[in-house]
Amino acid sequence: MQLPSRRRSSRLVPVLAVMALGALVLTGCLSSPGDVSQIELVSSTTVNGWHYDFYRNRAYPCAISGYQTFAIGTKVGSDTAATAPLWVKMHGGGVGWFDAAGNPQPTSGQKTEEGQAKLVGYVDAGLTTSIMNDPAGFRVLVVSMCSHDLYAGDDTPDPNNPHTEPDGTPVTTNGLYATKAAVAFTLDHYPTDDYFLHGTSAGGAGTWHVAWSLQQQGIPPTGLVSDSGVMNQAWEHAQNAQSGPCARGEDNGALILDRMAPDIANPANQPDLLVRSGRLKVPVMNVWNIGDKNTCGDTPMECPLPDGSTATMWSSMCEHEPMRLAVASLGANSRSKNLGVCVDDPNTVAACDVHVVTSKPNVVNTQPGIPAHFLPVIVDWVHARMADD
Repeated sequence: MQLPSRRRSSRLVPVLAVMALGALVLTGCLSSPGDVSQIELVSSTTVNGWHYDFYRNRAYPCAISGYQTFAIGTKVGSDTAATAPLWVKMHGGGVGWFDAAGNPQPTSGQKTEEGQAKLVGYVDAGLTTSIMNDPAGFRVLVVSMCSHDLYAGDDTPDPNNPHTEPDGTPVTTNGLYATKAAVAFTLDHYPTDDYFLHGTSAGGAGTWHVAWSLQQQGIPPTGLVSDSGVMNQAWEHAQNAQSGPCARGEDNGALILDRMAPDIANPANQPDLLVRSGRLKVPVMNVWNIGDKNTCGDTPMECPLPDGSTATMWSSMCEHEPMRLAVASLGANSRSKNLGVCVDDPNTVAACDVHVVTSKPNVVNTQPGIPAHFLPVIVDWVHARMADD
């Protein structure tokens, strides 16, 4: 819970001034579409009454081996020629980089091609299943993240990556373009009216800039649901400065940002600033657990805030505070919403510590002001956004 200690930090003022100036810079490559010319159908399967077509996009290699993939799911017996809404699932798995010796960090995970079974396995039993069972007749698209770049690479040079493509050219990061290509391919092959991005953890962090980029391309999603993920560079720097349990080190942080499209790495374009300024026009549903163990939970820290002050609060609350404030600044009638819930893991003593709260059925919130069963709140929000037009 946020504690009352609050003070002005002169160290943050120059940073905020730079961010304000940077916000005036127009974006470039984010409006470019992803390459769909090398997408190939690999296989198909049927699971739990749903037919999945599994595709590989040879335009976009993974960080170590293989290529970016995606799976399109349609309910068995449904009319694939009929217009229907689409649910895009962006799964998690952290963020990676390569150290100076070319070793994959923090592990080699999420850097090789994701197979059909793995992608279909990300169809969670919580919100995604609720949406797939919805009378609106959603289709589903599950995308890969084998650049391990937070879905943020736009053919970006990958520092220290020793791997090459078959023709010997260096491997780049391409999570942004690969995701945009998968979305565009699906929209082109299936009549679609509304579509939503739903990201969890690293996927949640990716939804913000993927939505912004799709918006600039001219095909914005109807809405985004981000669960347990949002970029907050001030939080990262504060963790390092305070030797917090989530500290990654400034050098590693720089390598992570270098793997992203420059416009996404630019602190002037962080998600809370996009929302607050209205540059991101896509309605957002920001969902997060106030003691999320993956962002160091209830560990107290001096939290840098957007106005240049600091406040003592839990680490997880600090990461999401700029976005909470940004959504609040839009007013009570805004189409965007913030759900800071408290969902406990019964197997631990920590409070509100579950990481990723939308993927599990029957989760219970105890945070005042939010219904105990909050997944229906998100589904109702999705229906409201579908009715906006």
